[in-house]
Amino acid sequence: MSSNSTVHTAQAILQQIRDKGVTFGSIFETLDVAATAQDSEAQALYDTLMKDALPWAFKVVQRELCTEILHLSQQCHGFHFNNVKATANFLDGSFMREAAMRMNKEAPLLWKLIKGLLDSNPKSRRVGTEDGEESIAEQEALGRIGDLEEGDLGDIGGEDGQMDIDSAEESEEENDKMQVDEVPDVDENGISSKESDGKNKKKLKRQQRAMRRRASLHVIKSVVCISIFLQSSNERCNYLQSVLGLFYHSAAVPEKVIEVLAHAGLSISLSSIHRSVKSLSAEATKRIRNSVQTLTTAFAYDNFDIHFKTSQPTVEHSTSFISATSATAIPLFNVVDPSALRCSRELWEKDPLNPAPLLTPVQVDLNDMLRFHKESEAAKPPDEPTKLNPFLERYAWHIRDILLQHGPRDLKKRFATKLGEPDPINQIPVHKTEQIPCRAMNIKESTPDGNVEVMECLLNQGGIGDPHDDSFDSQGDVDMSESVLLVHGDLLTKERLDSVRTSRAIEETPKRRFQFAIFVPGLFHFKMACVDALWRTWIQPTAARTDPNSLYQHVGILRPKETGKVGTNPGFRRMHDIIHHDLWASMLDCWKLEAASRNPKWTTLDEFMKSEPSWQLIEDMSRNIVKKYVGTTPDVSKERRKPSDERDDIFANQILRNYNELLYIETSHAMNAGDIGRVEETFLQWIYIFRATGKHKYAAQMLRFMINLRDVYPPELSRIIRWNWLCNPTGKLKAFRGVDWLNQVIYGGSGSNRTMEHIIEESILIELFRECHVTVEKGFHLVNCTITHHPPNMERTLRRLARQFEEVSPHEFKPGRRADYQVPDKIAQGMHEIQTAKRIDPTTDDNVDGSAEVEAEDLFDD
Repeated sequence: MSSNSTVHTAQAILQQIRDKGVTFGSIFETLDVAATAQDSEAQALYDTLMKDALPWAFKVVQRELCTEILHLSQQCHGFHFNNVKATANFLDGSFMREAAMRMNKEAPLLWKLIKGLLDSNPKSRRVGTEDGEESIAEQEALGRIGDLEEGDLGDIGGEDGQMDIDSAEESEEENDKMQVDEVPDVDENGISSKESDGKNKKKLKRQQRAMRRRASLHVIKSVVCISIFLQSSNERCNYLQSVLGLFYHSAAVPEKVIEVLAHAGLSISLSSIHRSVKSLSAEATKRIRNSVQTLTTAFAYDNFDIHFKTSQPTVEHSTSFISATSATAIPLFNVVDPSALRCSRELWEKDPLNPAPLLTPVQVDLNDMLRFHKESEAAKPPDEPTKLNPFLERYAWHIRDILLQHGPRDLKKRFATKLGEPDPINQIPVHKTEQIPCRAMNIKESTPDGNVEVMECLLNQGGIGDPHDDSFDSQGDVDMSESVLLVHGDLLTKERLDSVRTSRAIEETPKRRFQFAIFVPGLFHFKMACVDALWRTWIQPTAARTDPNSLYQHVGILRPKETGKVGTNPGFRRMHDIIHHDLWASMLDCWKLEAASRNPKWTTLDEFMKSEPSWQLIEDMSRNIVKKYVGTTPDVSKERRKPSDERDDIFANQILRNYNELLYIETSHAMNAGDIGRVEETFLQWIYIFRATGKHKYAAQMLRFMINLRDVYPPELSRIIRWNWLCNPTGKLKAFRGVDWLNQVIYGGSGSNRTMEHIIEESILIELFRECHVTVEKGFHLVNCTITHHPPNMERTLRRLARQFEEVSPHEFKPGRRADYQVPDKIAQGMHEIQTAKRIDPTTDDNVDGSAEVEAEDLFDD
């Protein structure tokens, strides 16, 4: 048959098919159904058509799919990544969703094929098979992918998102229960319809979650498969592989594993990764300069130690221990007038170190302490006759918070909206703090000279300096002679910088005199000092451990396997938790006693809850608890001045401990809330405690800084310092941290990469690596990759500690009761020492205020 005749016959057949309204698809489907019904003639015809038509159809589909891949691999569709010119803006938490939408739009046939192959087993399908249902499930999956919130340290990866799902399910269940009739229907097996409905709903929700998860994973796997096709067709089309490659690199994945993944199409090559890192490092260097040269950026730096171990030390390659320095730049928040930071000359004119000051330098004396007392919240009268003074009102708030959080559950449900927050004093607006990691420095900052090198290096990285210096680049550097820079750090950093300023006071230029450096005490280290002071007060003395109501005995209940560690060197996080847990149990005991004093029938908090108390009653009771069971210095002094047969040493110790622990809780809560005014309100009492516990340097430095903020610095500079004393890495409520907290983690590399040169090269990319992790976690819907866990259920532990309170009854005054050890009131002791010495500055070096070693768990702050 000639070709013309074949074409003529084909055209006639097609015309007949169109006239009948038939499609090729319907023909094959009809034959498929007939063949399934074991129609021999239909089966033969079907086999013949499949033998001839399937290869042809496959070629047609293959050609169309290849066309779609080539179309999708074009640069205009956004899947190209240039490793040599890599920039940080390529990281986007929603890249997986955008890639899926673009692939679905530009290559619909390819997208549908991949999705179908991924769901090829009908028995394992949990999503709808209808086109409409499948489309809806896919759209929902696209909406979920990339929408996970970025978490704080400890919940990065979406733990909050998972918690939101759980809480939403609980609220739905509660709403469902409220709509159910009060009289339950019971079946023949004794199971109520309410219970049956509840089980069915939970089962249905589990199935729905599984279906949503499967739909999300299908979308992710489809994007991965198509990305492999694109890179195989065009090596420049490697966006997903580049993101994953940097993720592997930042996670210290072994090079051999990365090579395997690159050959599998799931990463770029090692050389490409290194080119990307080099390009990103160059961009990060420019970013530091751009920020610092505005002269509205602060620095924070701290030392870090690395032990480079060698399996077999030799003369050429011995095991080495290196102490280096890491730093970060933090653009200042809410600098309304940048000229407020150009006050270096004004401050130098009244600086005590100035050999020829134009104004009388401000000195620290006892009158300052008296003035701070008069201006404190504790000295103010109550706002209303039924209330306490503003400082103790916040204690009452914490006592109410403990009742709602750890008392009967129904109380929290009833009064959660009533609790609110303590009245703010100087609340920092919630904002997300930007930080720009600086390049690590192979400098030991434990000496004044080391600090000079660190600051010089940071100024050089930032591109600022003094035009009189030979190293100043007039074309690229910015003159900082008139400006001040905020520097955050620990106490030792402050002492070394002070030593530098003292020795250089006679230099000619402001930069050489280091008069630009305004040191801001790191509140994370301050908080660690507070915990250490309480440990010295309540646990360190051996005599303080034997009383059955001592904090050390309570540690035996809270942490029975850690009493040895707590007695010697507990560390910050362990003591932080012990203080919280001990106070929770103590306040619950106070609530029980206060309830019983109001009504003898309220023998337990559960009985009290059943009476449906009003919020006004709870507020009144919390204030009464403060009056009865929280011992201020006058209260404790009054108790201990009584004759021995009229006083109760156990009671006096307990009310004093309640006060100390509430002081720490208030400090911690105020820091997390970002209320720097409330944080400052606690300083005076901590200064006395530091003085009495041997932390003289902390006492002196914190007092000096308080005076600088109030009397030395210009008002606008003080406002800028206060609003940048805390940072908020996530931009969430109650997520403020000390700025020095930001500088505690650094990327160390692994294997052959674990060298000081590698750390210096890549330390500048710490923040970018973190963003890369967040991007991958969002893109791949990793909802449970938190580095911490939910808080443990303390209910049983608190009940056991409550039994100890019941046995000892420390909150019930019993005249003549003795204690093995009278815990000193460190606030009163500190006052006495300062008044006796008639000076604030430390007279001796107690050598106890060094920078404490920070462990990983210490960073999981509450």
